[in-house]
Amino acid sequence: MNKTMKKLGLLAIVGSILGITPALAQKQSPPEGGPPKAFTMPSNETYTLPNGMKVTLVPYGIIPKAAISLSVDAGEINEGTSRVGVASLTTDLMKEGTEKLSAQQVAEAAARMGSTLEVHAGNDQTKLGIDVLQEFAPDAVKLLADVAQHPRLPQSEIDRLKNDALRQIALQNSQPQTIALVRFRKILYGEHPYATVVPTEADVKKLTIQDVKDFYAGNFGAQRAHLYVAGKFDAAAVKKAISESFANWSKGPARMENVPVLKPQRVLDVTDRPGAPQSTLIVGLPVPPATSPDANRRATLIPLAAKSRAAITTGIGRKPRT
Repeated sequence: MNKTMKKLGLLAIVGSILGITPALAQKQSPPEGGPPKAFTMPSNETYTLPNGMKVTLVPYGIIPKAAISLSVDAGEINEGTSRVGVASLTTDLMKEGTEKLSAQQVAEAAARMGSTLEVHAGNDQTKLGIDVLQEFAPDAVKLLADVAQHPRLPQSEIDRLKNDALRQIALQNSQPQTIALVRFRKILYGEHPYATVVPTEADVKKLTIQDVKDFYAGNFGAQRAHLYVAGKFDAAAVKKAISESFANWSKGPARMENVPVLKPQRVLDVTDRPGAPQSTLIVGLPVPPATSPDANRRATLIPLAAKSRAAITTGIGRKPRT
């Protein structure tokens, strides 16, 4: 009798679980979001050094960290047709130490501040950045200033870095996203420097250390630079470090203007890759220029739209639940 009752009890429990499971499996609607929290833009201070370099300080937040970033108006747009790829090679060599510090010493100095120093070249700008604990902000400014103004640019490292670049080019050229972007940029920009997405192997192989030194000398200087410091930091100490570290940087060349002139057109371009498992689509449309009052709104909207797209495509390719 007891065994029979136990079996009936077990069957009842199993039946209850099976009855609940379909209800739990149903997708529940997320709770409605609350009202948006008020956000006040932090105050900032912007000033210009006598040599023309701009400085913006943004005290903000409660986390004891500071982000220091230097933007220099020198990028791929300044390369010219005979030195394609030199901007990235220059920034790679800038990581290889300064006139007083080796690459290892620069890395160790950044590590002592709990960070790493990054240097990257883009279409229009070269950016140097480091995030450090609050008390190290003045020292981080000095380290960043040394790398920006006194790069060693060693001949001994150029072959290794060029080989790294060639491997990266081979990898990028095998990716459908790169292939599509190359075609898109070429149609859009024609012969303008923006049309170049990836340099060719021949472009990189012919670059010399003199090309790098000429590019740096012809494009880096105080009047092309803007230093940003944001987060928690001692403003007086940081200002002192900026003045001491950047005051003697020469003005250098003036900013170069090379705005592409685009012709409105409707184009459908297809690049066939036989056997490719997926397709890459790129759609472009005219937008207001960077000088438009809507430029900042557009810059804010784009990453938000990208996040929405990521959310929408999260479930694509998954087997539907039944």
